[in-house]
Amino acid sequence: MILVVDIGNTNTVIGIYQEERLLESWRLDSSHARTVDEYWMVGKLLCNDAGINTADIKGVIIGSVVPELTKSFVMMSRKYFSLEPIVVGYQLNLGMKLLVREPKQVGADRICNVVAGKRLYTLPLIIVDLGTATTFDVINKNGDYIGGAISPGLITGSFELIHKASQLHEIDLSYPENIIGKTTKEHLQTGIFAGHIAMIEGIVDRIKSELSDESVKVIATGGYCEEVAKHTDRIDIANLDLTLEGLRLIYDLNA
Repeated sequence: MILVVDIGNTNTVIGIYQEERLLESWRLDSSHARTVDEYWMVGKLLCNDAGINTADIKGVIIGSVVPELTKSFVMMSRKYFSLEPIVVGYQLNLGMKLLVREPKQVGADRICNVVAGKRLYTLPLIIVDLGTATTFDVINKNGDYIGGAISPGLITGSFELIHKASQLHEIDLSYPENIIGKTTKEHLQTGIFAGHIAMIEGIVDRIKSELSDESVKVIATGGYCEEVAKHTDRIDIANLDLTLEGLRLIYDLNA
């Protein structure tokens, strides 16, 4: 079994794989307040509750966009598993080329997404990751990563709006029943949720136009991928575990 760790700015997702099968996964807050030992205790309790013996874990891979938390999980792997973890980066064997000007600046989560996307789906491909940021990553027909785009995520955008406008209040992020809202809450739902979907549709359409290929598949991942996919015809498949799959595949290529 291997432990895969996807550390994002908002959430950290931990998964356990046995060969190609994801046995279990958990989503935690990306807390800077937890110590190495606390992360270990949380992980061990979750594994025990799922009937997974941590002694059976023989490998660890970490994909992270938060350097401070990367250090914590590397230390945890060394201290409690006696394993040197693989840390995802552009210099690893990825089974594809990163055809951008500065490959070292491509986030680990995006690297994982494109590695998994290439292996699992037909090409060319657009991957939309709905996390703290909403990212767009493009794989060409040759199976190489050629670039993409970054925009504020659903939560990030709504947080900034609500906290900078004193008379607005927090709402549940869900798709409105009607685009023309009748209350402030409905106005916000349209502007934030439906507006974010419109942004995704616009970027996807422009990428397809630039590729001159309308047959490009679009895969969504990230915490809101399934809900967003219900309300647009631009997303072909929602795969919540795409980043974890990429971690597993990169581990196999580099272990």
